[in-house]
Amino acid sequence: MYTSDLLAALKDARLLVVEGTIYPLLNRLKNEGLLSYRWEESVAGPPRKYFRLTGNGKVVQQSLKISWQALSTSVNQILK
Repeated sequence: MYTSDLLAALKDARLLVVEGTIYPLLNRLKNEGLLSYRWEESVAGPPRKYFRLTGNGKVVQQSLKISWQALSTSVNQILK
């Protein structure tokens, strides 16, 4: 995913994230081996960097999803 597309998706989900926050986060995830990237030439401007989850990134994503579902279930029980 291209970074501006990622920012747009987060904004659509009503999460406030700015470029100054997202780039260090993407670099940290890349350094931890959870993301990879590729450069792609752009018809308008400099080449673009596209990010993708690695195999390890997908494992961590699944683990976070399970944790989130458990937390969400607990919170929903309390709110009832």
